[in-house]
Amino acid sequence: MTNPAPISLLDRANLDRDAVRREVGRFYATTALINVGLGFATAFAMMWCGMPNPFLWGTMAGLLNFIPYVGSTTTLIVLTLVAIVSFDGLGRVIAVAGSYLTLATIEGQFVQPLLVGRRLRLNPMLVFLALWFGGLFWGAAGIILATPALVALKVVAENANGGQPLLNFLSPHGPD
Repeated sequence: MTNPAPISLLDRANLDRDAVRREVGRFYATTALINVGLGFATAFAMMWCGMPNPFLWGTMAGLLNFIPYVGSTTTLIVLTLVAIVSFDGLGRVIAVAGSYLTLATIEGQFVQPLLVGRRLRLNPMLVFLALWFGGLFWGAAGIILATPALVALKVVAENANGGQPLLNFLSPHGPD
């Protein structure tokens, strides 16, 4: 029985690069599907509330939701302002704001963590800090790239010799 040939450093780097690409791609694909769902749900909620151009608002909600925290907040503000301008009564304005706030809360607190969080297996506090520091240092681009950068770091730690301490730090449950 012969031992398999050792993997060269270049081959190992290519395997790591492919693993990072695969995981970040899964993150973006899952996030895109979630955002499309939020967009459709928002469009139908706005249609139910009687908002003008409901599919415009659904599209806006889905696209802006790619920007953590800022996107949902911007969508809520815009929808509320349009509802104030469009409706005479306060009840319909509250219905618009409340329906979007409910949808965004369900998406952010249940759907996103369930579908993405389990897949990533990252410490939520580290994700929050990465988003915060990314926004602080690089603005919107930093916020958008913070989570994929953590995913890439995790994949590199999984595949690196001696990467276990970093992997323990990134894990939501600490050392296994």
